[in-house]
Amino acid sequence: MRSVAAALLLVAVTSGGAAASSEAPAARCAAARPVVTSTETAVEARVLTGCTAGELVVFRAVFVARAHGTSCTAVAAELEADPAGVPQWIRARLELACPPGEKGLLGSQITVEMYGAGDARVATYDLGDAFTEKNPSARHLWTVEHVAGLGDLPVAPDPAVKASAGDGGSRTHANHEVYDG
Repeated sequence: MRSVAAALLLVAVTSGGAAASSEAPAARCAAARPVVTSTETAVEARVLTGCTAGELVVFRAVFVARAHGTSCTAVAAELEADPAGVPQWIRARLELACPPGEKGLLGSQITVEMYGAGDARVATYDLGDAFTEKNPSARHLWTVEHVAGLGDLPVAPDPAVKASAGDGGSRTHANHEVYDG
């Protein structure tokens, strides 16, 4: 088994709006269920995460993971919320698999867009790979973990990646494994 790991840390600071009363409502984070679409040559998963204080959206992140090859599938897609009474972060974990097919062309693309209060774009980052696989029976598995939320995010799975954030931020970690059929 060959393994290539890629980790990316991005911290984006957003500014929240002023509250009308003297005490602002506590911010709460939530996510929509992953939406998975697939074609004969690719699979794509999207997750929308948002953090609100009352009716004010203080932070949101759009996470898209895409793998391309032949007969690609989403093996798993799960969400986990911060166990606190008022969730401050959401973790999405995806597994995408593809065999190389006739031409052996494979790859992945991960894109994260983050927005602050007033729907202003704060930051965008990308992570991806593309290559030709010579073994037609190989299976490629991309495991992607994305965490988005407010304040301090949970500790990263890779000790080299440190997670710290201001009002809003995200962290994405991707692992690509190849099984030689």
